[in-house]
Amino acid sequence: MPKSYFTALPPDLPADEITARRQRQRYAEWGLSVATMSGTPPAPEVIANLQAYINGEIQIEDLARMGADDPELPSPAYLATLSRHRLKQH
Repeated sequence: MPKSYFTALPPDLPADEITARRQRQRYAEWGLSVATMSGTPPAPEVIANLQAYINGEIQIEDLARMGADDPELPSPAYLATLSRHRLKQH
């Protein structure tokens, strides 16, 4: 896996926003790692949606409802990201 599929954080963000984005990015990177263990690279739309999550444009719950190809079947990357988020909450 490349160092990161995601864009660098803007340097002019407030410290609390940088902290929040870094945490969301760690969740997203973990989700991608789990989802790509089979060797299948992530679809560009999955990366775009995870980037929107990192940026705070969509919420974690929104990822669970997104399907890469089928709205009834969420991407494994989304589900793994959601699972990682939930584990951290407890």
